[in-house]
Formats: sequence, structure tokens, C-alpha cells
Amino acid sequence: MLRFWIRVAGLGMFLASAALTSVAQAVEKPGLYLGIDGGQAKARKYCEDIVDCHNSDTSLRAELGFQFIRELALEVGYTSFGTLFKAGNSNVNATQKANAWTASLLAALPLGDAFSIYGRAGLARYQLDSSGTVGGVPVASHDSTKPYYGAGLEFDVTKNFMLRAEYQLYRNISGISGSKDDVQAWYGGVGFRF
Repeated sequence: MLRFWIRVAGLGMFLASAALTSVAQAVEKPGLYLGIDGGQAKARKYCEDIVDCHNSDTSLRAELGFQFIRELALEVGYTSFGTLFKAGNSNVNATQKANAWTASLLAALPLGDAFSIYGRAGLARYQLDSSGTVGGVPVASHDSTKPYYGAGLEFDVTKNFMLRAEYQLYRNISGISGSKDDVQAWYGGVGFRF
């Protein structure tokens, strides 16, 4: 009976080792991947001193990436921040929706065969769709290009499927001089390698 359990344990260790080796080899292989993420974005200072104001919404992202080596990848993507500003009172009656086209480099630090932590730096082309008035003055929609940053964790479930969690910081997206209207966002998502 003891020999049976030793064989079962040996077989289990062999299969686990083979699975981890295949994951590690798959990650080393360069190639394209597609990511889909969901989370929440919050504008840090949009609602300061404004009564009846909302400054966060559900955010969705999609990105297409190319992994050169396990430690380096390039991504282009699209992010919808939802409605980052919505206020309705006697002085401010306005909304602002935002989205961005992005391009970034990711640098990863592997933590074993399947885990890694990574940092991101890139540029985002923001499109802000504003409507309403502030102090009786109509608010304007506009576009801007600014840097953005991120840091996250990645887990390779299989050679073609990964899970990711990430924090991102989008700098001064409204482009209003003197305001620190950064947007911070938390995302969880999946990735599919081709």
C-alpha cells in the first residue's frame, strides 16, 4: 500500500512539474496577447467644495499587447472611465465622461514560473465629453495627451490564459491649469495569448 501512495505522489509531482515547465516555456515565448479589464476609476479632486457631486464610475479597458521577452511588453489599448464628474446644484450642474487611447511599455519582474509583478509607463490620449454649466458658464469638451503609470500582478494560469490586477494613475486629465485632477483606477482582468 505504501508503494502505491509513493507512486501516486511521484506521478503527481511529475505532472505538476510538467505543467509548470510548460507555463514557464509559454511565457518565455514572444507573441501577441489580448487583455480585458474591469474596475473603478475615481477623479481625485473633482468634487472638492461641491455639494451633491459624484467623481467615480465603473471603468472598462481592452488592450492588445506584444510580449518581446518575459520581462518586456508593449501595449496599446482603449479605456472608458465612465462618468468621472456629475454634479447638480445651484452653482454646478455639469457632467464629464472620459475615455482614452493608450500606449505603454511594461517591465516585469518574474516571481517563479507563473507569477510576476510589473510596472507600466505610457501616454494616454484623453477625450473628455463635458456638458452643463459651472457658475453659469458652459463647460467645454476637449482632448489632451498626458503620461500615465501603473503597477500590477500577473498570474499565468495556463500557457494561453493569464489573470491580472493593476493600479493605474492618469495625470491631470482635464488639462485645467492649477488643478490636480488626477484619476486613479483599480482593475482586475484576464489575458489571452495567441
